[in-house]
Amino acid sequence: MVEHTEQHAEQRLLKIGEMAQLTGFSTKTLRYYEERGLVEPTQRTEAGYRLYSAEEIARLEFVKKAKLLGLTLEEITELVSMASEGGRGKVLPRLEEALDARLQETERRMNELAEFRDGLLYYKERLLKTDPVQGCDGGEGVSFCGCLDSVTREGQLVDLQSKQQSKWSTTNGRSHR
Repeated sequence: MVEHTEQHAEQRLLKIGEMAQLTGFSTKTLRYYEERGLVEPTQRTEAGYRLYSAEEIARLEFVKKAKLLGLTLEEITELVSMASEGGRGKVLPRLEEALDARLQETERRMNELAEFRDGLLYYKERLLKTDPVQGCDGGEGVSFCGCLDSVTREGQLVDLQSKQQSKWSTTNGRSHR
């Protein structure tokens, strides 16, 4: 136990700027992570400067890797908390659950993107078959460009912003759902 204390005393503590440079996180992010409980300074100087040990570097590397896996800050906080409280046997099963959720979300998004791509290819094909002059005709009594109506008429549009699909059929310049 004495050796561990002596090693800890010899260990160099880093100020927040040094910690930021070493880990790649900004000082603002480090302060935010401190507020969230992800990292805690080992101690503070008399002037109030944060000082960090190797333990906090390891925590931040854990956070960085978890972020690369696409985990949410809530999930990362939960895992850090588990590891800090000695629940190491619980971290891997919880990580597996989080990764399964990321995989399901990724598959869902990939399917949406594949549908969107198919739609774009369909509309591009229609575009190539549309007369450039007649395709821009706005329709009866309307002079504004009708290019998009010409290309999307009776097709299916996928709205990735709202993550909803809407079928549009257009007849004589009017849209119907």
